[in-house]
Amino acid sequence: MSLQPCSPTQIGSSSLQRLQSENFELRQYLEAQRKVIASLERRVGRSLESLGVYVQAIASAPDTGSQWQSSINSIQSEVDSLCDLLSDAMLLQKLEAGKVQPNLEPLELEPLLNCVSRHLLEPRSQDPVRLICEFGASMPKIWADQELTEAVLTDLLARGLRYSDSTSAVVLGVAAVDDWVHLYVTAQRFAPIGNRDFATEIVLCCRRIEVQKGKVTCHQRPDGLQTVTIALQAV
Repeated sequence: MSLQPCSPTQIGSSSLQRLQSENFELRQYLEAQRKVIASLERRVGRSLESLGVYVQAIASAPDTGSQWQSSINSIQSEVDSLCDLLSDAMLLQKLEAGKVQPNLEPLELEPLLNCVSRHLLEPRSQDPVRLICEFGASMPKIWADQELTEAVLTDLLARGLRYSDSTSAVVLGVAAVDDWVHLYVTAQRFAPIGNRDFATEIVLCCRRIEVQKGKVTCHQRPDGLQTVTIALQAV
């Protein structure tokens, strides 16, 4: 009986490709972590510098008056921003460590999207309604965690409305693509002009969706608008 030799070349090639793929993914992960840490250091440093300026202004100003009150309000705003940033950073670390277990369940899209958009469709004083909804009542269900998905959509809509021009609309829409459902937000921008130091929020948005076995993509449209797309599995 003759024995056929194994094919070490094929086995070695397959193993090498797998290792290269894993190495590439690890390098991407480490690069994202470095960007988050660098972003946190810069933003915390700027906040501490601003707080120092405001405290100095209070020390040199009278106990009453508009300048004193303005400095107090600025300090409160800066502290609130720092608390939000640290809260996001802590949640991101829990997601990275696998300590957040998503509650995946079949979700109806209509109540979810109405929840994140209803208050934005109600006019405030004379301000025009800037949100455009491109979805109807008949939509497929998705496998998702309601709290995590709602948080991502709420954050994207808030950023789109806050950082885009006051005359620029923000679009919230849905599209079914094969076995996936795409939830998308289109806006002029999602960060202040000239300031793209939002690595923490970007990675947090992605991780909140990735733990649900979904995907997040962002692309620049020919008209200059940006679209963030969340892909979740259809039921």
